[in-house]
Amino acid sequence: MLENALTSDISFDERLDTLMNIRTRTGAAVLALAVVAGLGATSCSKSRWCERDQGDVHVADSYCERGIAGYEWEPDHDKPKYKKKPKKH
Repeated sequence: MLENALTSDISFDERLDTLMNIRTRTGAAVLALAVVAGLGATSCSKSRWCERDQGDVHVADSYCERGIAGYEWEPDHDKPKYKKKPKKH
């Protein structure tokens, strides 16, 4: 068995290069999956938040979860992100 390993057609350096290539590709794949998972998590962020009615101040979600008077959930689509300009005729 040892003789076969010593007289093999593949050199030690070639085996080491192959092993390093596999490790590099595996590491790159793991990194890519982590980036994709991170992007997916941020794209599915909350579309609502808790605000105090007086002054529309963002507060901790626990106020709305407990149903305390004066606090309400605000959806992301509640207010336009920009003001529409009137058309000039």
